[in-house]
Amino acid sequence: MKEIIKNPSENRTDSFDKFVFYACVIDTLFLPYFWLISVPYTMPLTFYWLLRRYKKLNESKEYKLFLIIFIFMSISTMFSFILAPQYIYKNLVYLIQFTTMFLYYFIFVYYLNQFDFKGKNFLIVFIVSVVLLAVFYNIDKSFYHKVVLFWNHRSGISINELSYANFVGYRYSFIWMDANNIGYMMNAIVLYLWCNEKTSFFTKTFSLLSLLFVLISCMSNGGFLVFIFNIIVFIIVELVQLLKGKYKLKFRITPTSLFLFLITVLSLLYIIPQIPKYLETGVALEALERIDRNSGDSRIRIWQFIIQKVNFLEYIFWGKGGVTLVDGSKFSPHNGHFYWILGYGFISYVLFMYLIFRKRKRTGLKQYIWVLSILIGFTVNILLGEIKMMGIVMLLVACSSSQKYLEARDS
Repeated sequence: MKEIIKNPSENRTDSFDKFVFYACVIDTLFLPYFWLISVPYTMPLTFYWLLRRYKKLNESKEYKLFLIIFIFMSISTMFSFILAPQYIYKNLVYLIQFTTMFLYYFIFVYYLNQFDFKGKNFLIVFIVSVVLLAVFYNIDKSFYHKVVLFWNHRSGISINELSYANFVGYRYSFIWMDANNIGYMMNAIVLYLWCNEKTSFFTKTFSLLSLLFVLISCMSNGGFLVFIFNIIVFIIVELVQLLKGKYKLKFRITPTSLFLFLITVLSLLYIIPQIPKYLETGVALEALERIDRNSGDSRIRIWQFIIQKVNFLEYIFWGKGGVTLVDGSKFSPHNGHFYWILGYGFISYVLFMYLIFRKRKRTGLKQYIWVLSILIGFTVNILLGEIKMMGIVMLLVACSSSQKYLEARDS
């Protein structure tokens, strides 16, 4: 049998790609932001990887589309230096952040198209880490505060430390910037695991309970709405498959699923008797109160204000940078669509939506419904400022797009 032996240079190339890929995966899932600005530690590594791989990337249609987006982003950022010189630094940071976000996608796709990767294991560990930190949050908010301040200096709690002094009513945000973002991301990951990976009933149960626990902790109204929407969509998709005769009942026991099942059973034995008491705790009461008093009216009023004040014809080709300006003043649109159009123009917005949110031909409809969680969050919030979250989104998009990954998953 003829053996294929790689030469030393090819081995070094594979090792470099493997190092960059796993460094980026671990960074986006588990590591904090750089202590000075809100960028990942692997950001410089992504640009170095690009310098070494740009010739191969030039063969990709998606990479050429990204270059067009980058040109409009750069022009918009340069215009912002003239229109709002006070925001030069922030606009440069946003340009670097969003460029890094796209580079994550190309790194992930490039690697997954050539090498094996067990994404499910990383996502389960991520869920466990989010839940563990949420446990600390529910038991002792002050301790949670200290852990987050120690681990992630750029967290929302850290940046607003003075506002949180002697106050323990803040929401659970994991180690990220915004509490809503972990709610949307957990929804997306759980639905991705259910629909895209081979997960047992035990793993599904564990992930579902974890999601509910995190949603209560982060008190995200949008997260709860997405959860209800996901459950409805998932049931509809399963019923359609059942009617088409494509549904297959699978019952697999693996060491991981058995371990998660035991944790779930033990947790339920402890949690169920505590539910009445938990609903009377500060965390649960704050979450219920927030759901009761919040509505979508405030978002709609903000969007109506933007529509009335902004001449969108000015934003066809380029925008005014990552800091959103309305009537010359800084303004939060609470909408990712408006944010990108006002920041970088309508053309780059269309290409941006095409790269991230479109369903690939090789990916089944069921395997891509997880992205609806992110699309809803992108619509009622912004999400883009949470570059760690967007890195995970890019990983899931890459896993849902890579022919090699899909074939390995189905085998």
